[in-house]
Amino acid sequence: MGLIALVVLGGLFASGVLVPAATRFYDEARNLLRNLTCLSSALCTNSTFPTTTGRATYDQQVSLIFSQDFSSLSFNVTAVPQTDSSSFGPAYLLNGLSDSGYWYQVGLAYNWPLASGTSYVSGFHFIWEVFYPNGSTNNPVLSRVPDRVNQGDTVQLSLSFSTGNVVMGTLDYNTGASSSHSYTAGGGSIFKGSSSSRATRTPTSLMTEWYHASASEPSMKQVTYSEQNVPISSGWICIGEYAPSNPNSSVFGQCSSEMLLGTQMQQYSYHGLNAYANQNMFQTGPS
Repeated sequence: MGLIALVVLGGLFASGVLVPAATRFYDEARNLLRNLTCLSSALCTNSTFPTTTGRATYDQQVSLIFSQDFSSLSFNVTAVPQTDSSSFGPAYLLNGLSDSGYWYQVGLAYNWPLASGTSYVSGFHFIWEVFYPNGSTNNPVLSRVPDRVNQGDTVQLSLSFSTGNVVMGTLDYNTGASSSHSYTAGGGSIFKGSSSSRATRTPTSLMTEWYHASASEPSMKQVTYSEQNVPISSGWICIGEYAPSNPNSSVFGQCSSEMLLGTQMQQYSYHGLNAYANQNMFQTGPS
């Protein structure tokens, strides 16, 4: 199962689809290609699709999985425009699994690769997708925001219930760039936490995800997710990588034991990648 897939942006992406953001490194039922639609043609007219000699082959994921339930989720993330040697960049994602089985995702992507694996959509984009309880998905949507999200900006990612729907929102506090989308809640009213690190393939979580041309690239700048409203009581940090072309592959993957989170930052490192968490913050990198 994929996450935020890639997009056919009207006629602009007629020849290319975006690589999906994946659910989690040990998910055994991923679907490589999905169609994305552009929120508005005006948002996509300035998009460019540079090519690269590398191919987006390996999907690297660093996650914090929550154990508790939430009535709403709101985290700020720092906009960090980092790239690897092939010029591919990461996605910074907030995920919520409702008690009715729907899985909602909202995030900020940078230089996200097309499904061809040899080109990418340049710059920052707001992105969202919804998965039904049976695993099928709506067409994920990518919003082009040229010159509206800048390096170092603080971007809010949020999920909330409202009159029978879930609202997926993004807001750049520095520039005012924003995006908001509503989708059916399917009767749900809370975002469920997990009972273990592998309790579900679609956990309520935070995730930094990054496609690379080479396996085991450990270089990652510091990216910080933070919140001030509802402290995170406990959770698991998971670090892993797989090759989407082989659904059963796992280049590497491991989760921490359950972390009881307080004010002190706790570190978890695996395969050269570092992550840190406390009750108000999740940090991926530096690695």
